[in-house]
Amino acid sequence: MNEIRAIGMVIYTYERLEERLDPLWDWLHRVEQWANRPYAEFHFSSLAKDSLRIWKATPKNRAQLYQRLQIEQPWFVLDLGWPRGALRNISPLLYVCIASEPRPWHGDERYRTPSYVYIETHPQLLLQSSGGILGFLELGMQAWAIINGVYGFIDLETGIPLQDNISRNVHHLFDSTVPPEYHREFRAWQELMPKLDKRVWKAFWGNFLGAEHLRQLGGIQELRRADPLYQLRPEYLAQAYQQGKELLRASKSYVGWYELAGGGVLLTLSASPLEWFEKEVQERRERLQAVLAPIALSVTPEE
Repeated sequence: MNEIRAIGMVIYTYERLEERLDPLWDWLHRVEQWANRPYAEFHFSSLAKDSLRIWKATPKNRAQLYQRLQIEQPWFVLDLGWPRGALRNISPLLYVCIASEPRPWHGDERYRTPSYVYIETHPQLLLQSSGGILGFLELGMQAWAIINGVYGFIDLETGIPLQDNISRNVHHLFDSTVPPEYHREFRAWQELMPKLDKRVWKAFWGNFLGAEHLRQLGGIQELRRADPLYQLRPEYLAQAYQQGKELLRASKSYVGWYELAGGGVLLTLSASPLEWFEKEVQERRERLQAVLAPIALSVTPEE
């Protein structure tokens, strides 16, 4: 499992993606520019009309798709891929997905399911693309700003599947090479979905952390508990946010630090995800995992 087969980046939000159609449409075009090739095909389903059809991404079909996105709301999923047949292929060279989930019942945060934007690329394409790895990160930061992201990460497929969505990786869950602890972790990850603005999964090669994650790291709950009236004062928010940033800075658990819209940060563990197996990268991952531990997913092994 020391071969990198694909790199995937996912950005989650609780916003309505339908309200961001135009900037997302422009962003999809920027993905093409980064990849130096146009999409070969696409698939679209609304919540009202599920479809299995895959369309050629001709200019005419793309214009019709844009019209459908304006009308057939709410969305369910929009997939685009390259080369031809990518949406039926387990390992496409370029795959992009925009998935919009229904809003929570009665606004109750306990029932929130995030919408997300996802890009998967083959290592070869990552190296040959326009802008390379930095361009890939820029696409993620642009998506974060467009959809008002709350959490995200950049993961690698190394024999264990990319960890963005169980429906894309269900065939792996019956693979004997996937460790049992992965199954437990993935089930716990699904239960964490309503709390992604405050909690994180674990340390990945790339880590999108929102301002609230930084406040949680900086001890916002301790500051509130120390207040007799248990208030959420603006000065508490500012203090916890700054302390969270300082903890990350002091950890020396990153190589790249990128400021995100809304006060968050993107941390990367090396200059390239293709360096994932190097000793220094894994040491940084362990240090970052230790820093994130208070707000990270904790899985208790099953008896």
